[in-house]
Amino acid sequence: MAGIVRHASEVYTLTLFKEFNKEFMKGISATSTLIGEHDTTTVYRVTSLMGDRSNEVIFDSSMMLITCDCLKFERFGMCCCHSLRILLINSVQRVPNAYIKNRWTKIAKSKVWDKFGKVSLAEKVGRNIPWRHEITRKFYNLVLRAEENEDAIKIIEESHKSDSLAIDALNSTKNVDVLTDASSSTKILDPTRSKTKGRGKRAKGHFETSKKKKVGTSNSIQSKEFGTKTPKQHLF
Repeated sequence: MAGIVRHASEVYTLTLFKEFNKEFMKGISATSTLIGEHDTTTVYRVTSLMGDRSNEVIFDSSMMLITCDCLKFERFGMCCCHSLRILLINSVQRVPNAYIKNRWTKIAKSKVWDKFGKVSLAEKVGRNIPWRHEITRKFYNLVLRAEENEDAIKIIEESHKSDSLAIDALNSTKNVDVLTDASSSTKILDPTRSKTKGRGKRAKGHFETSKKKKVGTSNSIQSKEFGTKTPKQHLF
């Protein structure tokens, strides 16, 4: 086992190491040609075994920096077969630190589980950290298998669109149900009546006030009957 492969097996998770090993085997079967050199920087042309594709790789041995125009590392966070080919012919025994993404290492995985074990049960259920970690690896591996096949890439993109629409519809329905349950369980109470000064007595109704007026009128009529009042002027 090459030194760089052994080092990859020590730092990467098992799933990522399998993908790394596949890229390394592709790099072994490829051919490389030196096309330029300046100080510690060299430029190579790497051609696949079938000869149907070639890529340009730039390697700086002093800084241990390597770039490829396929941009696999920039997109997926792992060295491509072209870069591994150049590292191999330059007798590099370890994966450069700049090209080891922490999220794909065994240390990162152990840190996630340690953190998960310290939180409460409610927080574990709410965060779903292990599930997110696992599903991320699964989809990453799926993308790696599909990246060199145009039809497979279309399948993944179409699946992503349909899944996104289905999840959005599911979430919107769930939000409506939550709002409906909340509104049905809410009781609306009458507002409290404030008692102002001078409003303690009950207001009289229409019939009570009209009855009072009638009584007053009958008394005034009775006082005006004949013989109840002595006239001032004598008639005889």
